[in-house]
Amino acid sequence: MKKKNYLFALLTMGVALFAASCKKQEVTSSQQVAATTVATPGLQTFTVANHTIDSGMTLSQINAVIAGASAGQTVLVHSGTYNITGKIVMKAGVSLAKLSSTNPIFDASALSSQLNLAYSTDVSNCTFSGITFWNIKFTVTSSVKTAFKYCIFDYGKRKANTNKTNNLSDAYINLNSTDSSLVYNCVFCHRSTDPGRGVWVAAGCTNDIVRKNTFGNGGSTGYFVCAINDNSQSNSIIDSNTIARNTALNSIDSLSDHGLYAHSFNGLVISNNTFTSGWQTNDSGGDIKARNGQYLTISNNTLNDAGILLYEYVNTPAFPYLKYVVVSNNTINISSPASDMYHGIGYYRDNTTDSEYSINITGNSLPNGCIFATSNNIVAANFNAAGGGVYTNDTATGYVLLRSGITSSGNY
Repeated sequence: MKKKNYLFALLTMGVALFAASCKKQEVTSSQQVAATTVATPGLQTFTVANHTIDSGMTLSQINAVIAGASAGQTVLVHSGTYNITGKIVMKAGVSLAKLSSTNPIFDASALSSQLNLAYSTDVSNCTFSGITFWNIKFTVTSSVKTAFKYCIFDYGKRKANTNKTNNLSDAYINLNSTDSSLVYNCVFCHRSTDPGRGVWVAAGCTNDIVRKNTFGNGGSTGYFVCAINDNSQSNSIIDSNTIARNTALNSIDSLSDHGLYAHSFNGLVISNNTFTSGWQTNDSGGDIKARNGQYLTISNNTLNDAGILLYEYVNTPAFPYLKYVVVSNNTINISSPASDMYHGIGYYRDNTTDSEYSINITGNSLPNGCIFATSNNIVAANFNAAGGGVYTNDTATGYVLLRSGITSSGNY
């Protein structure tokens, strides 16, 4: 009997030791990296383990956690407000995401000017997800597959005495020569004291997508000079965004630079966007303005207060034309009829060195609106080329005013 008890005890001890050994191996395998500590005089010592940013960490401690992660890993951020006074140092392939249902706040509102975080390939294959940024902008250059998802941008400070022409760099997200970047399901806010821009997809960008974002609430957070700018090189998509501007800005031309403003593009899709309240009906307004580029589709958008402006200016030598344009199935709600290019769909060019080519305007609903293309510079045969023309648009009590020779049929 004693022998059996002794053997049983040895067997039990062996099982325990084996289990402990397995557990240790499991933890070591899951963590991948050994824990380190970050200490700040007078503050708690935090453990940098499991790639987690804890409430109360300083910027240097946040950066230390990110530095401890490897490409393909995600640093999780506890809810709380973090004082951000300088650069959040990123690593290619490392993402930042909220840990709970409540967004953590990265707060730079104590600074006197907007904090510009400049990145390059150090944010390639990085995703920022579910984080609120106060008074912070991102300038991203030459990265690949950088994504902003479910983030909130607010309280961006505008330089004193600037207007739409001398402060073009106040967008919360400014992409330059990036490839396959994504801005998805984010919220952008501008307050009455600091009107500004939301997202700028700038020169050299390819395959970038701006989708399902919200710009303003039509009231306290809707003070936008311009919601989205696009000067991309090729194949950008701006889709399913909601723009709600505070129309109090409509009386201030210096703070109006069109709702969605695109130029110098080569392959651009603007689709399914909704302007619940928009820009004014003059040359500083228009919910959508597109000029000087090629291969443009504007379709299935809903616009209120103002319409779509198509321009071909002489001062863009790289694209001295507007070619292969389709404007289709948009709904444009104008309060009362007006016979000008600002209350519906308007096309104008002052360029005499080149010409439009294939401008197709089809199936749009603008009962009080006007389809306007009367400029003497328009070459009707080029406008009509490759399926161009004006077809089956609902203008009801509105107008269809076209230069002689432009093909037009089925409009009612």
